[in-house]
Amino acid sequence: MSVGTRVLDLGFEGLGAVLRLNDAPEMQPLLGEVTPGWRSFPLTARGPAPAIRLARDARGAGQGYHQHSPELPRGLHLPTPVAAACSLVADLVAAFFTRHPDLIGLHCGSAEVAGRLVLFPESHRAGKSTLSAAFAAAGHRVFGDDVLALTPEGEGMALGIAPRLRLPLPPRLDPRLHDFAERHAGPEDERYRYLALPAPLLARHAERRPLGAIVLIERDDMLAAPELVELAPGEGVLQLLCQNFAHGQPSETLMARFLPLMASLPCLLLRYAEPLAAARCLAAHLADPPPGRGTAAVSLTAHHAVPRAGARVPTGRRWRARAAVRDYPLGEELFLIHGPSGAIHRLNASGRAVWALLACEALTAGEIADLLSEHYGGVPAERIEADVCALLGMLAEAELIGPG
Repeated sequence: MSVGTRVLDLGFEGLGAVLRLNDAPEMQPLLGEVTPGWRSFPLTARGPAPAIRLARDARGAGQGYHQHSPELPRGLHLPTPVAAACSLVADLVAAFFTRHPDLIGLHCGSAEVAGRLVLFPESHRAGKSTLSAAFAAAGHRVFGDDVLALTPEGEGMALGIAPRLRLPLPPRLDPRLHDFAERHAGPEDERYRYLALPAPLLARHAERRPLGAIVLIERDDMLAAPELVELAPGEGVLQLLCQNFAHGQPSETLMARFLPLMASLPCLLLRYAEPLAAARCLAAHLADPPPGRGTAAVSLTAHHAVPRAGARVPTGRRWRARAAVRDYPLGEELFLIHGPSGAIHRLNASGRAVWALLACEALTAGEIADLLSEHYGGVPAERIEADVCALLGMLAEAELIGPG
């Protein structure tokens, strides 16, 4: 039985009938502009409503919209069509990854360079959407400015969503990028503008490419030119672990997916003031990487997830690694997953050496220091033992080790 002439259901590729529009016919073409690479199709509204619903707000003079979804069970008022489109896209993305649990949603921008994808994960207000637009302005295909699907084979898959820029545009944009954003302006309101990119510059839904690099981004308006720093691969793992939509997946599952990628992918830090110059600098580096990759990789954090201050442990107590902890080596570093809680911890090369000893037998801090002193020949034994005691305190506090 049809529901009504002002009610329309929309289906999306890979989802089927997922959205009901009530007295909001203008939203169908608008969503088509916002998701130009993601095929949608109208359906006659019949029977129970789909999980995502948008209706014209009946309050006042019918200004704005009201949305309900599994993510918004109490509903949400949205003042403009573009605001409604932004919210609906977020729910469509969530529904897509719920429907396809073999895919992992990565919270990142991505663009194709030399046949591979460069990923730049979310970093607070660092400008990943503007950087995505800059890659498009430089002639590179954008696979997404906010989300990318990771396939079981380790490839990146586009969803077909247009890049969205925050308004007003940053004042220091290269005039060529500003002109590009104006020439390709799509739907917008006071807060956001979607870009209407030419088809060759936006990957369609389900298009795939192998990954090429993970790039952490940092805005610095004082820089005269972009800077690139090679990072330890563990930095990339941390970003992928923190910036994904697979909140229901066990840590072990995520680590098994991400670790093989980072064993072969370069991880870089891109510091920049102007996005178009940054995109061109990064694209040139990735298209023709310098020799000697990996010799100067640095780590931004030594023990990123292990507590900074642990209780001092008794020097004579023996400790051993707990059986419920799983370890995952990557380069010189080691990631530990605490099985009962799923908490992930990271050790540098020295911490990894200590863990290897504790995994073999129960040892005191003094015994560990004696064994390490043979490796670190110019470091005073007292300093080594103090560092070992501090590390053991952190590991004990995180319940990664216990009395032997």
